Amino acid sequence: MTAITQEPPQSEEPQTPADAREEVPATGDAALMSKTEKTLHQQPTTDKTAASKVNEDEDDALTFDADKQVLRLSQHTSRTYRAFQTLLATVFATLIIILPLALLLGFVYIWWLRIPICAYVAFCFVDPAIDNGIGRQVERVRRLWVWKHINAYFCVRMVVEQKLDPAHNYVFGVSPHGILCFTGQILMASQHSGIDDALEGITFHTAALHHVMKVPLFREYLLAIGVISSSRNSIRRCLARGNGHSVGIIIGGAKESLYTNRGSRKLILKNRKGFVREAIMAGAPLVPVFVFGENDIFQQLDHPVLRRVQRWLQHRMKFAIPVFYGRFGFFVPRRTSPTVIFGRPIFVQKSESPSFDEINKAHAAYLAELHRIYNKYRPVYDPEGDDLTII
Repeated sequence: MTAITQEPPQSEEPQTPADAREEVPATGDAALMSKTEKTLHQQPTTDKTAASKVNEDEDDALTFDADKQVLRLSQHTSRTYRAFQTLLATVFATLIIILPLALLLGFVYIWWLRIPICAYVAFCFVDPAIDNGIGRQVERVRRLWVWKHINAYFCVRMVVEQKLDPAHNYVFGVSPHGILCFTGQILMASQHSGIDDALEGITFHTAALHHVMKVPLFREYLLAIGVISSSRNSIRRCLARGNGHSVGIIIGGAKESLYTNRGSRKLILKNRKGFVREAIMAGAPLVPVFVFGENDIFQQLDHPVLRRVQRWLQHRMKFAIPVFYGRFGFFVPRRTSPTVIFGRPIFVQKSESPSFDEINKAHAAYLAELHRIYNKYRPVYDPEGDDLTII
């Protein structure tokens, strides 16, 4: 194994989270993170096939694009076909509204469906699949023909700094949140996205807000593509399964979605240390992930009164309701080409009861690696973006 020396940034006082994205109770050990350089062990890259060099730097970064059929479709110039792509992308972006609304309309207008719908909604709150750590993945959903057209609309690229060993379980910290984590959905939901090649042998499960996993019909879509709840139990069960089962946590959560705007690079990470604790408890390496272009898909309405209401809802109900728009002033997502950067894994020593010192050190190392990949790739994939701001 090779060693990489990184200097941890100053950290806030640790806190104890309610789930893997929540904040940590202060301990008074504020001077802990002012220590000098820390040596982190990285696993060597062994496989460089099906990839190309990203920069002129002498590194082992690998790039992965969607399959050839998707790339051909993304270059299609027919106005009719591009309008068809736009329609599919818009439906995809509004599934969280369309699916529950369809169920509600069925309840109102089809009387004989009312009892079955009531029974189904009750089941949504007690379904054990929410917290089983693997969801209810259905490969047939990932093979649906619509995904290649949605992939062609967004055309996601992945850059993997270091080939990941499937013998490990990983905790991927994903930023930014965006409106509804569209890039993560595209990668997970489709076999055309290239993620199966980029993370070969690793089963990637995105963790979603526990309340979202109870939204009727929309939850079935999430479970089918392998999404799990962001609760402690769900994450621990996922990591305990071994065999490459890994979890991707959108660390900024609902609160960060309120900072989603074109050019904005504000991340809520300063006191989010629960995901680090879970990684240490499982002995799972931490992998920083940054998605260039996620915040450019939609624009939020920004009004002082609206923002106060949103923050009140987020504080009281633990989820945010962003008011956003895209192309033509509607819920039509902008054509973007998001780029997902997977940083180098940060290996941690397994501990069933990690100390605040251990959590802080790993958190500082995580932030240092996140800053490194952002600063390295910003000139290529986001030359007009703001500096990365951690709040």
